[in-house]
Amino acid sequence: MDDDALMAFGTVLAALGGILERAGICSTMELAQTINGVAAMTHDAGEEYRGRAAYIGTWAHMVRAAALGAASGGDTSRH
Repeated sequence: MDDDALMAFGTVLAALGGILERAGICSTMELAQTINGVAAMTHDAGEEYRGRAAYIGTWAHMVRAAALGAASGGDTSRH
């Protein structure tokens, strides 16, 4: 996966987190923590999955950043 695809998918996950939060399903931070757990499980599955785990961990970080930005009232969009 290239960097553009990595960032694009993370951005979509962050947007979905906002939608899930507004719908009362889960908070964006809860989504970030869940994705981070998946990254950890993937990492622990073996050396051959470490690259995949790094992608998932990056997505978790992006969703977490969006959650923190929303909690502080900050605008996390890029203009």
